[in-house]
Order: sequence, then structure tokens, then C-alpha cells
Amino acid sequence: MIHRLHKQEFFALLQRKTPRKEIALIVGCSQSTLSREISRNSTEKGNYLWDKAHAKALGRRKRTTANRAKDPVIIWEALNLLKEEDWSPERISADMKRRGKYISHELIYRYIRSYGTVELASHCRHKMKYNRHGRPDRTTKVRNIPGRVSIHNRPAEADGTRFGDWEMDTIVGKDGKGAIVTLT
Repeated sequence: MIHRLHKQEFFALLQRKTPRKEIALIVGCSQSTLSREISRNSTEKGNYLWDKAHAKALGRRKRTTANRAKDPVIIWEALNLLKEEDWSPERISADMKRRGKYISHELIYRYIRSYGTVELASHCRHKMKYNRHGRPDRTTKVRNIPGRVSIHNRPAEADGTRFGDWEMDTIVGKDGKGAIVTLT
């Protein structure tokens, strides 16, 4: 999100017909962020007015639901349907939406995971076996090359801008079958 003071700077620099590349450098953001700010918050006539831009941004923030806490009654009802009816979170979400109570299936899954017990998970069809959110880190089977030099220890001249330097990477397929080598 662009801060209100930056919107004032954008406005002043745009009024002086400063190139967008320079505006991005002055304000300290990328050109794409600047372009997105201007296109999102310009008036119908295409003018960028900082106070109207700020008002539009605040209006969009009020409409977002990401930071809103869900009503505990809705959560209780959803988890109760899970325990009593053994419905999937997707079915619970669809049924409650039909009745005008909105809760996403992902939020239900989040509550199942947060309880940390198998009691709620046991009511899911797949028993939360396929939990991709809490997988332990796997140790790699790859052995490092003996005596290798880390990329962090390469000479300063080898930064990728000098002509004649080569960079190589390899990708080995599953079970060691097939490989790709890239040379740049």
C-alpha cells in the first residue's frame, strides 16, 4: 500500500510532468507500483488527485475481509456440522452460504489444524492425512561436491556482468533418471 505522503509526492511530481521513472526513484518504489497506483486511483477523466486517491484506497481497505474476525457463532456452527454430520468443509461452506452465513472451507480447515487434536480431523473424510501445511523438512539425499567453492565466495569481478563468465546449473530427475544442464 502506498502511504498518504507518497500520494502527495506523486501528485506534485506528476503536476511538474516529471517522468514516471524519476518519480519511482524519488519516492522509492518500483515503476510498476507507481503505474498501478496511478491507474487504480485516477479519476474518470484520468487525473491523479492525491486526496481522491487516498479516499479510494481507504474505501477499498474497508471492503476487504482479510483482517475481519469471523463471528464465533458461525465458526461454532461450522465445527458443529463437522462433528455432528461428518460433512466436508466444502459442503459446510456451501450449505452455510445458501443460508446467508459466509465461511470459507479454508477457514474451517484452518480451525481443524489449529486445534491440534485428531478429534476434529477424524471427522474429515481424509482424516487430514494430506496436510500440506505442516510437513516436516525433509533431509536431502544430495551429497555436496567435495572441495567445492560456495557461490558467496566467488570473486567480485564474477558478478554476471563481465563478458566470458559462465554459470552452470543442473537438475536431476526423479530416481536419477534424466537431467538438464543449463549454461549461461
